[in-house]
Amino acid sequence: METEINSQGQVIDNLTTKYIVNYCVLMDIPLQVNQIVIIASGSSYNAAMYGKNFFEGISKVQTSVEYASEVANNDFYNFREDVLYVFLSQSGNSADTVAAIKKVKNANAQTLSITNNKESTLFELSDYKFDIETGREFAIAATKTFSATVLMLWLIALKVAQNKQIDISEETKNVYSVKHNIEAVLNNIDNIDLAVKFLAKQKDFSICGFNTNYALTREAALKIKETCYINTSFYPMGEFIHGHFALLNKSNVLLTFALNELSDFEKEILEKIQQTYRPKIVLISDEYEDYNCDILVKFPKGQSRIANIINSIITVQMIALKMAIKLKRNVDKPKGLQKVVGK
Repeated sequence: METEINSQGQVIDNLTTKYIVNYCVLMDIPLQVNQIVIIASGSSYNAAMYGKNFFEGISKVQTSVEYASEVANNDFYNFREDVLYVFLSQSGNSADTVAAIKKVKNANAQTLSITNNKESTLFELSDYKFDIETGREFAIAATKTFSATVLMLWLIALKVAQNKQIDISEETKNVYSVKHNIEAVLNNIDNIDLAVKFLAKQKDFSICGFNTNYALTREAALKIKETCYINTSFYPMGEFIHGHFALLNKSNVLLTFALNELSDFEKEILEKIQQTYRPKIVLISDEYEDYNCDILVKFPKGQSRIANIINSIITVQMIALKMAIKLKRNVDKPKGLQKVVGK
């Protein structure tokens, strides 16, 4: 897992330089995209949540995310020919994802897949297809394949925007520095050992995030569950105060995020939580500010939005890795978990 985390700078750089030439995105996708449905499971579903943010925020395209198992096993989905269905699967052979794409193909709708296996069923069935080219991932917990999938969704969102004549220059600014930004983070995360020591002692705790950070919240919870066997509950920041924060009566610990800067909305919610429960707060941020928290985990700020997103993902991966090692878990082969791999 550690080796695969450390390889992400090169993986991301390979994809960036392959698809962005002179700050223009070059890839084969439908010329006109009016609506998108992303279908995935597990870590890929969490990547899809980033994709929703990219497509709606950058491309201005209405996007929804569905679990592959729900699409595959329910008959109430109305597949439309004017919708682009995007499928995410690292192996490309996940049974529920393959079953879902077959249903979509039967409805004559357009399909696009992102996978780490050009020999997979998913890749073969898709109208448009992208190989994230990370090489085989041996650890159960998805790290380099997750980051590469998130980056590929960002690239496709840029291409959709470009086709619509939307200015993407702010998104691609300093894009060729992402590898350098990632490498700066890998061995330079302040207070990570302090946070790991504290979180590893917990039997359970809550994780919250807003907007793009909600996708990170979901992935952080999954990584910690599958590597450390600690029960982590995850919520959108705003939803947490609608009854869920009663959990702080039992486990008075909260992990949250501040990329760039906490919004007034997030500050208000955190203040309400602190006034009511006075929890121990671990906050992960790329900003060097004096936040009102117990442990501030800081990673170097990247030179672009996508760099900050990837760096926050890597920080979460490193926390899960270090927690698992501290708890003496078999981090590469968690008990009871298996991985379908393509390469």
